[in-house]
Amino acid sequence: RRTDGKPARTLQARDLMHRVNYAAWACADPGVQFDTTINAWHTCPEDGRINASNPCSEYMFLDDTACNLASLNLCAFLTDDGGFDLEGYRHAIRLWTMVLEISVLMAQFPSERIAQLSHDFRTLGLGYANLGAMLMRLGIPYDSPEGTQWCGVLTAILTGDAYAASAEMA
Repeated sequence: RRTDGKPARTLQARDLMHRVNYAAWACADPGVQFDTTINAWHTCPEDGRINASNPCSEYMFLDDTACNLASLNLCAFLTDDGGFDLEGYRHAIRLWTMVLEISVLMAQFPSERIAQLSHDFRTLGLGYANLGAMLMRLGIPYDSPEGTQWCGVLTAILTGDAYAASAEMA
């Protein structure tokens, strides 16, 4: 139990994991979390534990914080000749990192505590959308080594360029 840390009841681990995984699959939003891993990777552990995520599980941080989120449409960076506009993608990453930073200053939050923590930690979330559609348009199977490479490269570029833009603003 979250309030006192005592077990509410005992269950068979196999049955519990089956139910958790089935529920994640059935709602089409498989946000299964592993508390030990999440907290081991926590970027601000001295400020408290990560207890939960938002409903889609893309944002996990301290209680009473908010994350301003945006997604880049990968299909928008496909070129007429079947290529990918890498410079346009990188420019959009930098631009949207700045937009998200500005949005923290302009946002309205549901409580004073959430507003304060959001201003203190500047929690931003930039991602991408339509990876599957982009791969399909390029003729690349989603679950293929080439599809995995595209995902890894686009994610690494997004992460590195967003962190660089954030560091420059800081």
